[in-house]
Amino acid sequence: MERSAYDRWYELDDTHFWRIAKRELVLELVARHKPAGAELRLLDIGGACTLLSRELGRFGAITLVEHDAEMARFAAETLGLEVKQGSLPDGLPADLGGPFDVITLIDVLEHIDDDVAAARAVRGLLRPGGLLIVSVPAVPLLWSEHDVSVHHKRRYMAGTLRPVLAAAGLEVERLTYHTSLLLPAVFAQRMWSRLRRGTGERAEYPVQVPPEPLNRLFYAVMNLERRLLRRVDMPIGSSLVAVCRR
Repeated sequence: MERSAYDRWYELDDTHFWRIAKRELVLELVARHKPAGAELRLLDIGGACTLLSRELGRFGAITLVEHDAEMARFAAETLGLEVKQGSLPDGLPADLGGPFDVITLIDVLEHIDDDVAAARAVRGLLRPGGLLIVSVPAVPLLWSEHDVSVHHKRRYMAGTLRPVLAAAGLEVERLTYHTSLLLPAVFAQRMWSRLRRGTGERAEYPVQVPPEPLNRLFYAVMNLERRLLRRVDMPIGSSLVAVCRR
């Protein structure tokens, strides 16, 4: 992905409403669905430029896999985590170990040509009954310079993600959209971006933290949505999240 994206993601992870809300959702899903046991082994794949891996440490021993060597070094030094360089589906480190009780695969599958093979490789790292949390960007109509800048291959719908996970041998316990209440705002922003800049082969990472009042307001909306997701699945949204078992 573009270096401009890597350079800014870590900073955004602590300030941008969407990234904070997304992390809180994943942590809540792990807390709710994780296997029983006091000494869990967790693996986060592809999260070197986020704070998620560090916060997953509350549930047990966490290992991080990152394909980018520079970001792997950054995460090891900055977050104080065990970080191994590797990539899906065929480039996972030989000394990774396993099986793991919990694996998080947050906004990774959309970067990989063979997403079924990638999901199958992740399944092989899970212990029987282990938990996998997957998230991906949703709704192909929302494709914009943002997707180009982070080298997405695709955006999913529920009807295209579920077969990928099933083909990999994973049991999908729950599949729901999120970033649903703000979908009209996301749609308007993406359409404006397409009209203004198009969707060329290269683009600078376009995400900015909104002005503070809007950032607080949007976070409050996302927080409300997270509470709603405890009770219902959302029918549409700009992202998808799946709770899976081996």
